[in-house]
Order: sequence, then structure tokens, then C-alpha cells
Amino acid sequence: MPFGAPAGEPLADAADDITKFAGTGSEVERLRGLVAQLMQKTAHDPLTALPTRSVLLEQLEHELARDASDGAQIAVLFVDLDNFKLVNDSLGHGSGDAVLREMANRIVDCIGPEDIASRFGGDEMVILHSRATDHSAEALGNRILAAFAEPIVISGREVVVSASVGIALCKPGMKSAERLLREADTALYAAKDRGSARLEQFNEELHARAEKRMRIESDLRAALRESQLFVEYQPQVRLKDGCVVGVEALVRWRHPEHGIIPPADFIPVAEDCGLIIKIGQQVLRESCRQLAEWSKLMPGRSLAMTVNVSPREITEPNFIAELREVMAATGIDPAALCIEITESVMMSARQEVIRLLDEIRQLGVFIAIDDFGTEHSSLSRLREMPAEVLKIDRSFIDGLSSEPGDTAIVSSILSLAYAMGKHTIAEGVEKREQAAMLLRMGCEVAQGYFFSRPVAAEQIVPMLTKSLWQPRSVLALHSAHSTAGPARRGQRYFIDEFLEHIGAPMGTKVAGPS
Repeated sequence: MPFGAPAGEPLADAADDITKFAGTGSEVERLRGLVAQLMQKTAHDPLTALPTRSVLLEQLEHELARDASDGAQIAVLFVDLDNFKLVNDSLGHGSGDAVLREMANRIVDCIGPEDIASRFGGDEMVILHSRATDHSAEALGNRILAAFAEPIVISGREVVVSASVGIALCKPGMKSAERLLREADTALYAAKDRGSARLEQFNEELHARAEKRMRIESDLRAALRESQLFVEYQPQVRLKDGCVVGVEALVRWRHPEHGIIPPADFIPVAEDCGLIIKIGQQVLRESCRQLAEWSKLMPGRSLAMTVNVSPREITEPNFIAELREVMAATGIDPAALCIEITESVMMSARQEVIRLLDEIRQLGVFIAIDDFGTEHSSLSRLREMPAEVLKIDRSFIDGLSSEPGDTAIVSSILSLAYAMGKHTIAEGVEKREQAAMLLRMGCEVAQGYFFSRPVAAEQIVPMLTKSLWQPRSVLALHSAHSTAGPARRGQRYFIDEFLEHIGAPMGTKVAGPS
């Protein structure tokens, strides 16, 4: 079966010709030619010249009904370009079409004479590998990944667009076309979930994961309707005196059948299906309302509220307007609110995202980089980011008392933050030794189970009137046992001065050098 053919006459012109020439013998031949051209057009995608979805489905049904005695399996490969939207957004849709045509040509070069490649829609292409043996489907998928890794030239510019591939196989008569395609699509989703330029083959584990994901999405929609989501708050403690200077708002889900669902189980699903936007709106409104209530209960008591915001939320057209509305409705001090973005998002942020973050800062709201240290941050990139707070990832805090490498990393982050005039918060503190080391190294604020687990709003107020830990003269203890030379003592004096300089709540700006 051919994979593409030169485009013929427009359909409207062909119809006119049929009307004009009908009636004579030569006209019948002409009519047959026009009908063939019409069939060619309806069977092939006009952009890529690949067979259409209907052609591939018809052939797949035929292959599934064939005799299975030869032992060959039927494989379906779903191919989807990674981040194709960026091509359209940056180079224009004309360039995007050129990329699709080139990618279709590369797929055709990879497949065998009995295979069919079809454009299913958008940037998604499907290959029917009807005589799959051993690992031939996987080998075909890897050939496609390798072909897509080569750059193409569009309007004088080199463009590299990787792809992800999902594979599903079966013997003839074992599955329906719909099921086989659905399994290949599930494998594609799993490949994309692992990152770009990946290949994944369907198995029962993927099937179970896909079913679980569908259940979570369905239940999450019900949770939003039935107010099953709620917010808990984890205290953020100023290390030099143990006082609570802030809280982080954390969304929780109380499922009517399964109890508390861990955020790690439902947040990624919410991100993927878009429900994170509604969840984020609820958390932001409730957190700011709660902060306003605490401020009324304890006037004059400074307290910061940190709220996580997903990439999808912050790029929503109405996010800034929503933020303004929430702050106006609750009357909170903008400097008491800190929007938290993950490091991976901040470091890969496009100019549009940086502009949005700048707008948030102009409102007086702080910006924090979450999970700091887990990505490859560029110092020049960090310098231009409108963020005042670095949250040190818990993976480094875990090794503070046992891994010299983690201690060096934390110390470096703290020095970097001080040099750049940024606040720091250490996450995941679970031991007294970790808190003491962070204090000695100059960390301002920390949070973790050592101080308190996330708790309901009503449990925060009693914490605001007491210290959640007693440093017990950590600095003096450190000084008495220090055997370091002059350089180390100089660093200690620097840290002592640093602690006095920055031990303020997040909402209080630290004056930079004049």
C-alpha cells in the first residue's frame, strides 16, 4: 500500500469535471480517473501525504482478523512530538507544518514495505507494523527516535524536535483494534511521563497505572464538587529563637472511602488533566482567608504564608487578576504572602513566565524557589529570576549529620543566598542535630517534622505564642568546641553577624548593602 501520493486536483474542480464530461466513452475514462483522484485525496492527509486514520483502522481490522498460524504479531506504534507547541509558538504555524512534513518523511524512511504510517491528528502519528517478530517493533521505535534526533532546517534555522513512542502488540484475533490502539496510547503516555525522546511498551503494570489514574481523576472531580479538599499548615521556624515566623499551606484530600490520599498520588494527575487550576484557586483563597483571620486574632504579630503555585496556574490568563481579587477580599498584607514555584520551572521559565513573576512582585508578593539545589541552576539565570527566597530541598537536609557532601552543598547554598541578598528556608528538618547545624551555618528559617507536622488551622494559633525549639546556646557551644584555624574562625564570626542580620520574618525585607 502506498504511503503517500502527489496531490491531485481540488475536490470542487473534480466534481465540476465529472458533471461536464459525463455521457461519452472518453468521458467515462475521464470520470474514472477523477474518481481515483478523489479516492486518493480522501485516503491521504493533505499536509503529510500519509494515509488517513480511517485507512489505517481498516487495515488494522483486516490484520487482526487474519490467520495467526505464522506466529507473527501485530504491533501498533503511537508517535507524538515532544513540546511541538513550542515550535508553533516560536516559529509560527507555517514552520510547524514544515516540521510535520519532514517528520512524516522520516517515519516513512524508517518503516518496512508492509508497514503503514498514518497521521492521526495534530502531531500524533500511528504506525501499523503488521508482521512483528521478536523485538522488531522496539527496533522500529528506536529507529524513529534516532531519526527524530537529527536536526532539520526550517527557514534557515536548525530545529530539533524529539518524539516519544508507545508500543502495543498482540496476536491476530486476541484484541480489538480499539483496545490495541488504546494500549499503545497508554504506553505513549507512560513514555512522555518519563521525559522526552522515550519509548515504552505496553504491559499490565502500565494498564493498572492507567486505570488508577482514571479513577483518581474521576474521584478528584467529585472531590472538588463535594469539598473533600482541605488545607493544612506546616510552621516555618526562625532558628535563632524557635519562633514561628511563617506557615506553608499544603492541600490535603480526605477521600470518603480511602481516607487521606497522599498529595504525590493526586497532584500529578491534577496537573496533567488541568484540575490543578481549580485546586490552586481554592488553596489560595482559603490560605489568604486564614491568614487574615490569624492577623485579626493576633494584631501586630508578623506571619508569612507560603502557597505553592503550579506552572499551569501561573500561566493562566486570569491568575494575576485572581491574585489581586483574593488579596483585596481578604485584606492581607501582600508582603506576608509568598508564592512558591519549583526550581525546574524557574530555571526553564520563558520570558512570559518571568514577566508574570515580575508582575506578582510588583504587587508586593514574595517569590520563592522550591526544591532548590535539585536542578542545574545557572547563576546568571538565578540572578535574573525575580525570587527572594530559596527553599533548600529536604534531600540535602537528610544527609546533614552524615554526608559531608550534603553539608557542603547546604553551606554553599546559604553562602550563595547571602551573597545575592536572598532569604533561605530549609525543608524536611527531622532531627535536632540538623536544626543545630543549620543554625550554625547561617540558615534563617526551617520547617519539618522536628518542629511540627502539617496541622489544622486551629492548631497554629497556640504555636504563635511559644518557641517550637530551644537552641540552647548553639552558637556558644559551637565556639567553645571549635578547633579550627583563623580562616574557620573568620567564617564563624561572619555567620554570627549573618544570623543577627537576617533573623527576620519573610515579610520583612532585609536591607542590602548601601
